[in-house]
Amino acid sequence: REMVLSIRRWALALSAALAATSVEAFAPAGVLPLRRHSAACRSGSALSTVMMVKAKAGSAAKLQVLLKEAVEGVGKANEVITVNTGYYNNFLRPKKLAEIISNDQVVVKDEKEADAREEIKQEAITMGTVIEELGPVVLKRKTGKNNNIFGTITHKQIADVIKDKSGGKVTFNQKMKWTVPDVQGLGDFTCSVQLHPEVLQEVKVSVQAEK
Repeated sequence: REMVLSIRRWALALSAALAATSVEAFAPAGVLPLRRHSAACRSGSALSTVMMVKAKAGSAAKLQVLLKEAVEGVGKANEVITVNTGYYNNFLRPKKLAEIISNDQVVVKDEKEADAREEIKQEAITMGTVIEELGPVVLKRKTGKNNNIFGTITHKQIADVIKDKSGGKVTFNQKMKWTVPDVQGLGDFTCSVQLHPEVLQEVKVSVQAEK
């Protein structure tokens, strides 16, 4: 019986050795076999073979860069992108279109930009507070039959009054979109101006008869 068990162990070991040799002989190019003993196996047990794929030779290295200018088909100015090293060295760097940027520098960049955005938002909120404190915008208009006014009420007319009343502290730009109703007669109405993507300010307007 002991002789039979010994023969079986010998046969198992021989089979494992032949299997390992077969794997090495027929492994595809670029693939290396790695042998390791299982912690649960004892002496004389079969060997297990794990295939490890090698990185392809000559694969292009990548770089993280910050674009200084917009590059068509690549990215916008001030955008962080990843490009091939060759593309950076042969095109972007010679033309001074980009520079290498580390992960730490990206974090600092993002924090500064977030602070700048918050500052702009706070300026818009402050502007809205000033507009409210100025009170209603009064516009004088000549009237005709049934107190209908001559001409139209435009956002530029409203903006000019606010600018004058604030002593120049409140100014508007073309990015600030106004919503003004169609006013045809005397009375009070409310319009609005988008001071910031997150700040919409209402403006009270009083249209009065010109004497």
